[in-house]
Amino acid sequence: MAAPKRTLVIIAFAALYLIWGSTYLGIKFSIETIPPFLMAGARFVLAGIIMYTIAWSQGIGESNWRNWRTSLIIGACLLLGGNGGVTISEKFIDSGLAALIVAIVPIYIVLLG
Repeated sequence: MAAPKRTLVIIAFAALYLIWGSTYLGIKFSIETIPPFLMAGARFVLAGIIMYTIAWSQGIGESNWRNWRTSLIIGACLLLGGNGGVTISEKFIDSGLAALIVAIVPIYIVLLG
C-alpha cells in the first residue's frame, strides 16, 4: 500500500474509533439528565429525519407501506433491544465497559454460531 493511501486509512480508522467510541461517553453524560429511552429515541428520530430528507431530495426516498412496516419492525427491535439495552446498562456500568462489550459481540457470534 502506498504511503499516502496508508496514511488516509490510518486517519479514517482513528476518526472512526474517536467518533464511534465517544458515542458511549455521550450516552453516559446524556442519561444523567434525560431518561435513557427518550434520549436514544430523540437521537434516532433526528437522524432518521435527516437521512430521509437527504434520500428524498435525491429521489430515492419513495417507498410503499409494506417496506415502511418492515423497516419499523426491524428498527424497533434493533433500537429497543440493542441501543436501548446499552443505554439502560450505562446507568449501571462505565461507558468504556459498555463499549467493550458491544465491540466483542462479533466474537460471541463466532463462538456461539
